[in-house]
Amino acid sequence: MTTAQQLVPIVIEIVTGAASGMFIGNVIPPLSFGLWKNAGIGAIGGVVLTWLTSHTPGLEKFVEYVEQPGMEGDALSPELLVGVGVAGLLGGALLVTIAGLLRNRMAG
Repeated sequence: MTTAQQLVPIVIEIVTGAASGMFIGNVIPPLSFGLWKNAGIGAIGGVVLTWLTSHTPGLEKFVEYVEQPGMEGDALSPELLVGVGVAGLLGGALLVTIAGLLRNRMAG
């Protein structure tokens, strides 16, 4: 894979994680840290969950580049792009939710 093709999945993880973090913060205000903090926390959650998924047997094929017969050279597969997008969405939402719940629990 070329450098640009390595960056595309990472950008997808970050953007989808940030979007889901902002969404959770807007839908459930007690969990919100503010728009930009929700985006940052969500982006981190998207990257972390995708990394964890890449180390889980049976799921790694959805978030890692795997050479498949019939694929042309270094093409990114749709399964890879959708897989990192879904993992990013879930990771961002989960981390903002967990962080918000922990903050609320510690506050009182």
